[in-house]
Amino acid sequence: MSYSTCEVGLLAVIRKHADFPAANTSRGDFRIIGHGKERVAVLTFAGGTEREETVRSLIHTWTTNINLFVPWRGEYSTWLTTMQTEMQKIVDTIIQWPKLNATDGVLRVSLSVQSPDMPTLEYGAYRGQKLICTIEELRTPSRQE
Repeated sequence: MSYSTCEVGLLAVIRKHADFPAANTSRGDFRIIGHGKERVAVLTFAGGTEREETVRSLIHTWTTNINLFVPWRGEYSTWLTTMQTEMQKIVDTIIQWPKLNATDGVLRVSLSVQSPDMPTLEYGAYRGQKLICTIEELRTPSRQE
């Protein structure tokens, strides 16, 4: 159980949606944006914390950015509608799998979705928004005290 395990579980859940196959999603590889896809999701590490739950268990809270990109055609209203539709697909898929398809140790997943008021991320002919995913993982450390 680690951040990598949680991120792989999150990516697997996103890929359950037919519009986000492996060709449209990656872990940290922004090069897929240059392949002319209608939508691209790139996961990146955003941070982590740890707290002691009990003497024998720790809760790790991992934060992952889901960088969602759609083509920019020069018209804001069209881009906004497309972005909201694609964001909703990811949100709906993750809601269906709140423990990331039984990924080992995952307690819960929550999303922070900000309204795409203005395109915040730019990458060539694409503009994107960031969804922030928080994953709580239960760990049992080995204690030799």
